[in-house]
Amino acid sequence: MNKWTDIVKLIKKSDDIVILTHTNMDGDAIGSASALCHALRHMGKRSVILLEDDIPGYLRFMHDHDSKEGGLPFFVKEMPYEPHLAVAVDCGDAGRIEKRFDVFSSCADRICVDHHIQTEHFADYSVVEPDASATGILIYQLINELGVPIDKEIAEDLYVAIMTDTGCFRYSNTTAECHLVTAELYKAGIEFDKLGTLIYDTLPLSQIKLEAMIIVWMELFEGGKAVISYITQDKLKEIGATYDMTSSCIDVLRKIDTVEVCAFLKEHEDGSIKLSMRAKSYADVNRVARALGGGGHVRAAGATFNVPMEEAIRLTREKISEELSRC
Repeated sequence: MNKWTDIVKLIKKSDDIVILTHTNMDGDAIGSASALCHALRHMGKRSVILLEDDIPGYLRFMHDHDSKEGGLPFFVKEMPYEPHLAVAVDCGDAGRIEKRFDVFSSCADRICVDHHIQTEHFADYSVVEPDASATGILIYQLINELGVPIDKEIAEDLYVAIMTDTGCFRYSNTTAECHLVTAELYKAGIEFDKLGTLIYDTLPLSQIKLEAMIIVWMELFEGGKAVISYITQDKLKEIGATYDMTSSCIDVLRKIDTVEVCAFLKEHEDGSIKLSMRAKSYADVNRVARALGGGGHVRAAGATFNVPMEEAIRLTREKISEELSRC
């Protein structure tokens, strides 16, 4: 049976739908959700994307197509109607829906479309493919299965999803399928150069200061094969940076030539510490993340701490060292 059969049936019979992404949204989460929301509205469905945090600054241009079709914005923080169907996209576990889980769980039917390694199934129907380059690839497949033509708006949303999660098609998760899907998006007339400039080459001065600070604070270990850095709320406020600007910091650390594993810790407003990790070629940072209570992919993973920053750094270093000793 086609992997999308049950999900397509559910969507076609549902008129009131809510889409949810993980917290601390990235380009794949927002792009995938927005593309699906456009497609559902083309089908005549009532659909919104329910958020609990703000869209990161580098992706805020995604609001530009928030046309309020049918009197509804695309992105909302409170439900304007009672949904029957919930679709979680790019979300590996229920904990990443956090404060919106009551909305998700109250729906009669629940779907999950994701490419993260999952330890639990929290939806009634799921398509989870860890080998997919991005959730955007899966949403592209779903939209085709729904029979919705991929217009320029949908194509640009999907391009943002795929481009950001593959690091501009440079990361090890970039596949032949990824390029073939992207080629199809080009046929819709996407302004790929404009999107690349908006995401990667349009930064506020405070973000440049932030990236400079994490370089000053970084620490190499394991003979230069690993690097770790961090940022606190106090320092963010001191330089006028915002939490969403921290998303690029891990990529700055990743560029060091000797480094296989990079780790970046950032303090959230509630005092929790969010860890992001990347590996270049052979280390398994998902194994590191799972040992710390998190998860993700082999080459990109993360976790959350509720301990002081110093302890979070110590624990992260310890588990990264254990992983590198296996390699």
